[in-house]
Amino acid sequence: ASATTGCTRVACWLSTQGGLVSFPLITIAGLVDGINPCAIGMMVMLLGYLLVFGQGEKKNVERRVLMIGLIYIITVFLTYLTVGLLFYTSIAALHLDLLRSWVNPVLGFALIAAGAIQIKDFFKPEWPIHLRIPTASKEKLMPLIEKASVPATIVLGILVTLLETPCSLPIYVCTATILAQSGLAIPFIVGYFFYYNFLFVLPLIVVLVIVWRAKKVMQMKEWEHKAEKWMKLAIGIVLVIMGAWLVR
Repeated sequence: ASATTGCTRVACWLSTQGGLVSFPLITIAGLVDGINPCAIGMMVMLLGYLLVFGQGEKKNVERRVLMIGLIYIITVFLTYLTVGLLFYTSIAALHLDLLRSWVNPVLGFALIAAGAIQIKDFFKPEWPIHLRIPTASKEKLMPLIEKASVPATIVLGILVTLLETPCSLPIYVCTATILAQSGLAIPFIVGYFFYYNFLFVLPLIVVLVIVWRAKKVMQMKEWEHKAEKWMKLAIGIVLVIMGAWLVR
């Protein structure tokens, strides 16, 4: 134990590194952000198209499903990681006092508003204003899904990641803002972003394994439809909590 603070060596290290606050927060935020229905829905459509319309022997189709699925996941991971680091760089460039006095409250109220919209979609999905990929954009992405080639999958992963920002960006921006104020060294910051993005794509990995091994595309589609409102409720609750933390 430390003679000056009365904490154990590990506890002192965690408190000085921001771990006691940052690690649980980023774990919850990354997991909740990852269950957004936008990227999952596109993943199910892409793999389902390959299974239903894939040509060739069964093993070749399975191998192609795995390859395309992994390329999609890696593309989403790298694109989202880049977006997060760009946000962090922009936020970290601001003066800390400015962050706490002006940016935090504005971002906090914006997160609370976004959370309220997601919670509204759980109880009253028919009401206007939604945070999701526009229907017109989804229709334009269909030719990429139908091609299901490596280049088309990479483009699809990038576009889906950027277009799904109404679903996922509020939590991500809040996480980047909190990390910018944590005082952590750059290697820890980058490590947290890699960890967050792994959690973000973890549901996609689970979907890929289920579709690839069990071929249960219809069951996954039905699950996604039933679970969508619960995903939105979870995202909404986390957004409100994170927003309140910034406003406080």
